[in-house]
Amino acid sequence: MCCCIYCIKRVVEGVKVVLKKIIAMLFILGLSFSAYAENENGSEVNDANTATDENKTVATKARIMYVRDDGDYYLRTNPNKGSALKGSVKAGDPVKVLDEKNGFYFIEDLKGRQKWIAATDVQDHPSFKIMVSDLKKANEELKEKLANIDSEQARELKELKQKFSVVASELQEAQKTLAAQKEKLEKVTAENGELSNMIENSEQEKQIRWAKIGALLVCSGALAGIILVYLPRPHRRRKDIW
Repeated sequence: MCCCIYCIKRVVEGVKVVLKKIIAMLFILGLSFSAYAENENGSEVNDANTATDENKTVATKARIMYVRDDGDYYLRTNPNKGSALKGSVKAGDPVKVLDEKNGFYFIEDLKGRQKWIAATDVQDHPSFKIMVSDLKKANEELKEKLANIDSEQARELKELKQKFSVVASELQEAQKTLAAQKEKLEKVTAENGELSNMIENSEQEKQIRWAKIGALLVCSGALAGIILVYLPRPHRRRKDIW
């Protein structure tokens, strides 16, 4: 019995030692993996920063220049006069300068070609070709604006003429109505004058008639009085005669 217990204890101790070793190995592997991952991330960040710096450098160098006006100029594969010619650019064309080396510019033209050109073949300010094109464009825009202004003014003038015609027609109608009303007023005024005269004449006629009647009555009364004066009076019979 004691031997069994002792053996079990030895086995348990052995298992503990093995577990400790496994844990230590796993810990070491974890540290190694973390260090490796950090190194990889660091290198990726450095690569990204390097690429960003390069892009910034290219973007900083990139600027717009213009081919000289006195002719077309050839493009070259390398920044030296002995390199092969690869096409040409037209006078006055804008180009994007990406790099500079040995008196040559690495450019990108309007067709998207990226080649080298001599620094003396380009200039910083816009060419006369570009300036003339811009002036023509501005001139066309001004003509278009002027045409729009003229057409707008013509439209407004037409609308004003139409409104004036309507107002003039309404004014004529109002004048006709006013003339008709004035004529009616004059007619009514004349009729009122006639009626006033008729009323006045009628009053005079009434007065004359009443005056005549009064005079006739006076004359009749006077005549009756005279007649009564000269009429013989009847005699009364005396009672003693009988």
